[in-house]
Amino acid sequence: MGSLDDLIRDLRRFEARKEVTNALARKAREPVPAIRKAVRKRAVEWLPASGGFGKWVSRLSVTARVKLQGRAAGVRLVGRRRGYPDKQPKVDLRRIDQGRAAAPSWGRRGDGDWHFQSVKPGFFTEPAAGADEWRKAVVDAVDEALEVIRRG
Repeated sequence: MGSLDDLIRDLRRFEARKEVTNALARKAREPVPAIRKAVRKRAVEWLPASGGFGKWVSRLSVTARVKLQGRAAGVRLVGRRRGYPDKQPKVDLRRIDQGRAAAPSWGRRGDGDWHFQSVKPGFFTEPAAGADEWRKAVVDAVDEALEVIRRG
């Protein structure tokens, strides 16, 4: 079992690194649809149903970001959700996952008319952390890439 550090070190000297990194990224992204489904289900179950908030958040996109250069090298899950077109360019899913959601004060959506309300934390991190299938796919992809590099 190799490590990501070994892979990054060996990739620098390997000529066909583009093919290896593309294969690794493809393999690491295979289990993401199952994780996406679990996160969306958890959002509907845990977040407030009043006003359709949980259902609205559940329409987020979940992708795997694979980066094999620099200090931030690694594979991680990223969730995004666009906000209201006229007020918010995007939604702060990290804050919602931590248990604080922005809500309009009495239906007003102008600047300064929003407040925070507490919600149950962990709608994203708990299903993502419990995704052993994804963790295994990433480890297998790294091992496979190291094997290809070492064979030459």
